[in-house]
Amino acid sequence: MKQVSCSVVNKCLAYNPCLSRNYYQRSHTVKLQRSQAGQIILPRKLRKSMLWQINFTQRQIATHCSSDLSTSCREELPSYLTVNVLKDQSCARQGIFRKVIVILNPNSGFRSSREVFYQKVQPTLELSGFMMQVVETAYAGHAHALASTVDLSTCPDGIICVGGDGIVNEVLNGLLGRDDLEEAIQLPIGIIPAGSENSLVWTVLGIRDPVSAATTLAKGGITPIDVFSVKRTQAGITHFGLTASYYGFVADVLQLSEKFRLHFGPFRYVIAGVLKFLSLPQYRFEVNYLPLSPRRNHKLLPVTEKCNDHLAADSSAEDNWVTRKGEFLGIFVCNHFCKPAQGLLSPVIAPKAQHNDGSLDLILVHGSGRLRLFCFFIAYQFCWHLLLPYVEYVKVKHVKVRPIGKTHNGCGVDGELLLGEGQTEWQCSLLPAQGRLLGRHRSASE
Repeated sequence: MKQVSCSVVNKCLAYNPCLSRNYYQRSHTVKLQRSQAGQIILPRKLRKSMLWQINFTQRQIATHCSSDLSTSCREELPSYLTVNVLKDQSCARQGIFRKVIVILNPNSGFRSSREVFYQKVQPTLELSGFMMQVVETAYAGHAHALASTVDLSTCPDGIICVGGDGIVNEVLNGLLGRDDLEEAIQLPIGIIPAGSENSLVWTVLGIRDPVSAATTLAKGGITPIDVFSVKRTQAGITHFGLTASYYGFVADVLQLSEKFRLHFGPFRYVIAGVLKFLSLPQYRFEVNYLPLSPRRNHKLLPVTEKCNDHLAADSSAEDNWVTRKGEFLGIFVCNHFCKPAQGLLSPVIAPKAQHNDGSLDLILVHGSGRLRLFCFFIAYQFCWHLLLPYVEYVKVKHVKVRPIGKTHNGCGVDGELLLGEGQTEWQCSLLPAQGRLLGRHRSASE
């Protein structure tokens, strides 16, 4: 009896195409009859050994059938395996493919993004009908250059970014700087999280690992997301973002962390934060913001010109601007509630913000000093920071931030640092059109 079971296993391992219906059903019936007979005659241990061999044989047959699935095997395979394999192969046989360009940053995180993509992500996407052209970035700003010059007809189904929030920001700015802006802003962006910080995909789509991201992309779907701009008014330079812009202590830490990028990877933010905390300077700003009217519905308009021409064109006509001037430990302008992917508690900085609500969320941390800063970050870990008396939170349409004196004049946008010159004024506002992310938001899937 052992010899019969072993011979079936050997045949299954040696024969790659799917077995015919008659042979599979006959062999399956014979083995079941012999196993039932063995339950009466053979000892218990021998019966368990036979059952293990039968299960092993069935798994091997199912594995080889999945490589070229035919109708003769559908009834014998588990339902979940049958549905997935049939779906993948039906797309390939019908010629339904999704053409995308994959921009991979090999230096993201701990420099393991290349291995993660080729071993864990690419096979899943290929089985799901993706036709991919993979390009690895060679220098800072390479993703921006690729997105600004790529022929959109070669990737009609989107651009997939493998890395952190930085590479997504580069691709976004490359697309929005093109002459064919109306088509470029409609091109969806996919994200495979493999960087030091992946707040965007974790906050909006609820994904923090590459395998889950590949599965989400395979399922399909589009999530609209607001796009904001940060304009340096004196120079007329505009930068676009999807997550947040920040000023003060956090922007200062971001600039210092670049010195430790090569040696400490994602831990560079912790080291830079501790060093800057020990030598904490004073930050003075003048902040002007235009509160969002609760009665006014935000309406998206079609984009027909460059985004620079749409930035708060009529905001100066409003007369209800609010001014705050003094010391601020931090200023945050958030596009969504900004949940960090790293950490056990995953706190949120702007709990009332949504990625497509047509507004920005402004958080002002008033005052100075290490004790106040320490209390803020401790309260932030438990999402209690809005209860602090020196924290102001308001929904806004536009924000203007101007450093005073020798205050750090840098601005962080989605993990990218923008440096100003002299008394720089930063103007932050929403665009009249939304971007698109590959993958379906949790509320839409429910």
